[in-house]
Amino acid sequence: MNVALKFLGFTFFYIVFFQLSFAQNKAQQTHYSLQKTQENIILDGELNETIWKNSEIATDFYMNIPNDDRPASMESEVRMTYDSENIYFGIICYDGQDGYVVQSLRRDWDGPLNENFTIFIDPYNDFTNGFSFGITPFGVQREATIDEGSNTNADWDNKWFSNVKTYEDRWIAEIAIPFKSIRYSHENKVWNIQFTRNHLKRNEQSSWIAVPQQYNANALTFSGQVKWPENPPPAGTNISFIPYALGDYSRNFTEPELDEGLGANAGFDAKIGLSPSLNLDLTFNPDFSQVEVDRQVINLSRFEVQFPERRQFFLENADLFSKFGFPQSRAFFSRRIGITTDTLGRSEQVPILGGARISGKLNEKLRIGVLNMITDKRDDLQLPYQNYSVIALQQNVLKRSNVAFVFANKENLGIEKGKDISEYNPQVARREIQGNDTTTTYKLYNRVLGAEFNLFTEDTRWAGDFYYQHSFDNWNQEGTYNHGAFIRYQRRNYSVRWVHTAIGDGFNAEMGFVPRVGYNQGSFSPSYTFYPENDKIINHSVSFDVSYTTNSDFSRITDQSFSLSHNFNFTNTSSASINISRNYEYMFFDFSPIAPFSDSLLLQGTEYEWNVVQANYTSDRRSIFNYDFSTSYGGFYNGSRFNLNGNIGYRFQPYGSFSVRYDYNSIKLAEGFGGANFYLIGPRLDLTMTDAIFFTGFAQYNNRFDNVNYNMRFQWRFAPASDIFLVYTENFAPNGPIDFIPGENTKNRALVLKLTYWLNL
Repeated sequence: MNVALKFLGFTFFYIVFFQLSFAQNKAQQTHYSLQKTQENIILDGELNETIWKNSEIATDFYMNIPNDDRPASMESEVRMTYDSENIYFGIICYDGQDGYVVQSLRRDWDGPLNENFTIFIDPYNDFTNGFSFGITPFGVQREATIDEGSNTNADWDNKWFSNVKTYEDRWIAEIAIPFKSIRYSHENKVWNIQFTRNHLKRNEQSSWIAVPQQYNANALTFSGQVKWPENPPPAGTNISFIPYALGDYSRNFTEPELDEGLGANAGFDAKIGLSPSLNLDLTFNPDFSQVEVDRQVINLSRFEVQFPERRQFFLENADLFSKFGFPQSRAFFSRRIGITTDTLGRSEQVPILGGARISGKLNEKLRIGVLNMITDKRDDLQLPYQNYSVIALQQNVLKRSNVAFVFANKENLGIEKGKDISEYNPQVARREIQGNDTTTTYKLYNRVLGAEFNLFTEDTRWAGDFYYQHSFDNWNQEGTYNHGAFIRYQRRNYSVRWVHTAIGDGFNAEMGFVPRVGYNQGSFSPSYTFYPENDKIINHSVSFDVSYTTNSDFSRITDQSFSLSHNFNFTNTSSASINISRNYEYMFFDFSPIAPFSDSLLLQGTEYEWNVVQANYTSDRRSIFNYDFSTSYGGFYNGSRFNLNGNIGYRFQPYGSFSVRYDYNSIKLAEGFGGANFYLIGPRLDLTMTDAIFFTGFAQYNNRFDNVNYNMRFQWRFAPASDIFLVYTENFAPNGPIDFIPGENTKNRALVLKLTYWLNL
């Protein structure tokens, strides 16, 4: 308690000492009235059609960064029109300086790191869900879905068309978005819309509707409105067929019985528009060999690390399925489909036979998602066929809030009562000892039922999330609950956040991401932001966080931390932060933080407390040579830890970049427990010969697993949303700590040639 009081006192002093003046502005609602065109719009970046001369102009953009109290220093203009098939945008970005800052010509670029102009469309008028379409001065596209009012998912892929032409004092983009590529209501004659520009070489972000700096410029709550003179044209027949074919060669040197040699495969995805706002997705024998492998991490915690979903089939309307619960208590996590764990705890892929998903809007306020997939059996893992099903509903209430319900169901198919347990994977069956008798118990199913209320007030000050989930299976009967509450109050200069989670000992979500059960957890996090009027600092903020974790019956604290941070954002696009923290952990199971380099264990029932100081810095993002690093030093259980991690990169724009990611940990535990040096290094080369031909090659060496991974991927987008991939992957054990020569001690390798084609029917 004394430590907490000291931290609170220090925080109060810190805020008072650094308080500075600030400016504030209000966003003004703006409307745009559409006109229909009878001309054939040619996407040439010239805006010479008559409709462009007669169209209304959306202009007078307002700054968001570095100041939000003035107009943009360089103006932007947007014109809009439509015909029976597309909605068109004519965009002029005035620019008084030579050159543009971009990372490469690769599609789906990172928004903050590239000069760009982006359109945000909310055709549902719910200020929550929508689509974004962005373009760089080099004509490279990026599309994304929007959820929770401002979150964007750029892994979504779809067809649209554009062209960009650069001039001495401006660049002009013409864009055509087919109505078939978005979901909307034919009866809705008013859409919410926002335009943003990232003028990176000036470090200036601006938007059509003014947005206070404490919010993202793409927040839909600050959008304007586009008014249709009539009902939007119906999308018409909307059926896309996306077949693939591949040939591959793979070798497994550590397990020759799994060696596959030459092979071939084929399958397809299909998208069927059931209505303008509701879509049916089908997949048969899907293949994800072109998806980039996961970036390795050095996990020094006691719990599983979550990796992002990148498989295309699971991405559209992903928020509808995947946002139930908090990040560490999700009811559904799509990466559980097609992956299992063997008896040694290693992740193994399981082929997906096929599946279907319905997602979208039933009406202006009700979203629905239904997912069903079947995976193949794995005889070598004693794994049966499995069926995964999810039903999700989301009903808008009030102005921007919603209530949601989820039901997730996993069935193990073909398990017969009374069959010997040794024939099944440990995740499927187990033995139970009752007195002197041993009985066989089968995991026939696992189900989770949940409800949630997401709060977003119209004035943007309050946000919250309140949920309850309950799991069902034939193993766990008690403590099968999972509930949580989150509330945040935010103003221009300060915000306060409180979070609480409670998960019972028996809660089991096999289709979700719940790395820890049997605990109560809470945190309280106030922060204060300053906006100094100088030419060096955009803003800086002070934040404090206190968090705790107890076991499920509150009988003892198992984890606790106090931290104080100061963060800076500079006008040259760099940023920095410093953090001090005090941590406490109680071991409720034996744990070795430096395995496999030591067999010594921190024993169940022992407890540890330590302090850590951490500093972070990110360099000027506009520079062709750029870097970021994070370093920390302090205690670590009964010893000490020094960490240095980050990324060093060089950009030869617009054609690509070379970078090296690194993570180094030097751990020294108490006498008799040993020590270890963990390091991970990952060089990466990105080449974009054109905006349709890409090459990515990277290596990863993690000495904790004594493994080097190579992944090289060539992609040719020969038609919209249609690609040829050539992918090579190899894993091998190096002879020494810096031996990156492939071919020796190879574990496995694979070469894949894959063709996909997007066909609109």
